[in-house]
This record gives sequence, C-alpha cells and structure tokens, in this order.
Amino acid sequence: MKPRCGWLLLLLAGVSQQVLHAAEERDARGWLREMEKSVKTLNYQGNFVYLYDENLELMRVVHTYDSNGERERLISLNGAAREVVRDDASVTCIAPDSKSVLINGRNPGAGLVFLSGTEAKNLDHYYDFRLLDLARIAGRLAQTVAIFPRDHYRYGYRISLDQKSALPLKTDMLDTSGAVISQMMFTSIQIDSATQTLFVAQGLEGREDYLWEQPRPSQLVQGSDDIGWYFDGLPQGYTLNLKARIQAGPEDQYTTEHFVVSDGLASLSVYVEAMGEETGLVGRSQMGAVNAFGRQTTDGYQITAVGTVPAVTVEAVAMALRRTSDP
Repeated sequence: MKPRCGWLLLLLAGVSQQVLHAAEERDARGWLREMEKSVKTLNYQGNFVYLYDENLELMRVVHTYDSNGERERLISLNGAAREVVRDDASVTCIAPDSKSVLINGRNPGAGLVFLSGTEAKNLDHYYDFRLLDLARIAGRLAQTVAIFPRDHYRYGYRISLDQKSALPLKTDMLDTSGAVISQMMFTSIQIDSATQTLFVAQGLEGREDYLWEQPRPSQLVQGSDDIGWYFDGLPQGYTLNLKARIQAGPEDQYTTEHFVVSDGLASLSVYVEAMGEETGLVGRSQMGAVNAFGRQTTDGYQITAVGTVPAVTVEAVAMALRRTSDP
C-alpha cells in the first residue's frame, strides 16, 4: 500500500506542477475575466453550501445558456422550501410553504457569482489582486485568486476557480481583518451537463392556486438634478452609478428614491422615502456579510443604505446623502 501511495503522491505532484506553470501564464485579473464569462455562458449544475454567521444553507443550482439566453434555478435543500428562477428578463421567487410567487425585473449581476466589473479602471488603487495556491474542491483542481482591499471601506475575497472552466468552486468573503465572514463552496458539480430538461420538468406547473405578485418596475430618472438628492463626501473610489424612482400604492402615492453606489467591484443601495407610521431603521444592522445603516432627517425622510460592504461604508454613504434644496 505504501509504494502505491507514494507513486500517487509523485504523480499528483507532477500534475500540480504542470497546472501551476499553466496558471502562471494568466494573472489574477485574467482568471476573474474568465470567471465572469464562464458563470454566464456554461451549462452546469451542482450542490453547494453557503455559510454566514452561524447559519448553513444547502442549495442546488442549475444553470443553462443557449440561443434563448441565460437561465438559472436556485433551490433550497434545507430549512423552508424556497426556489428562485432567473432568466434574462425576470427573477421569480417561489415559496411553496406560503403558496406564493413573486416576479421582479431582472437584477443585473444577480445569480451565482457576486463579483462583476473586475475590468473597471482604477481598481488597483483600492484592491490588491494576487494568485494564491492551488486547491482541490468537489474533486476538482482549482486556482485560488485573492482580492485584498487597500482600505477599510471594502471587503476582500478569496476565490477558488475550476482549473479547466474558471467556474468559482469556493468563495470566501473576508472582513477588513482578513477573517472569513461568509463562504460559498460546491460539494458536487457537473459542468456542460444536460440541464435543459431540469427546467422543463420543474417549471411552474401545478402552481395555479398560488398567490402571484408582480410589483411594477422602477422608473428610471434621467439627468443629475431632477431627483432632489445628491452625495457629498463619498468614501474614496465610490461613485453614483444609478438613480431610480420606485412608485407603488394607489395612484403611485408611495415613492422611494433608489441609488446605487459602487467602486467598480463592490456596490450598495441607498433608499429614501417619506417617514410613515412605522419606524424605519436607525443605526446599524448586520446579517452575515450584508450591512445596513439607517437615519432619519429632520424634514421627515428615512434614509437606508444596505450592501455587501463593511459597516463603516454603508454608514459613510448614508451620511453623505443630501437634499438638493429644502422642501
């Protein structure tokens, strides 16, 4: 047994060295570019665990890409039954326990991978991109890429990418001290598998008696001065990327202003609405890697910032929002 184990170790070492030399030909940003492409255009299915705080979620993902575009299913395998179906046009959330279906417009960047925009300019000013060691995840060799923040306004990431396809097999999100605050890791995965039949078979058939909801989409606001709010003193590197107006209620009587602030890699949302009878968030709140901060203005507005960024970032962004003029 010992000689056979020794031979296997030598064989594995030789393969690892060959893979390592091949990996050195592609830098960290190159691996991340391949990752962004692969998670959208490859067919794959598998089970993964998601850890945050002291919670463990076991999920199944089925992803397909063809002439009709990109489609993805996320199915919860423990806890309350939940399912999310995403395509190029919409995101459908299915809750069998409550017999409800919620359909929303497509959220850019949603899905298995949270990282996007790794080609954005000036990212090297705020992050350090490095290649780390090889890893073995779900029985597959993976190249590990690290993204270390250069200040305390950003999280870091450690991502193990499948050596052949660049799909992320394991992703650690790191706080400002380098500790893991959330983790996604595949326990099994099939790449380029026949996923089409899984969409056809599971679908939404038999759910006609569910409560279906479809909120009206946000109304995008053009221009820079017509929404009544602006940011003064954002953390370095963060800029305003999107302004939108969400209207709801009878005759659109409830209006929420929505802003997206990003540094090209990390992003967070800020919501502004008139204070009602219910008390909104005041101060900090956290769930896993997601932080939120809320404050109320003296003229009756609730401001809430939320995102997968450090607590100091959501607070700084919420405090930087100003009224264009007095009401």
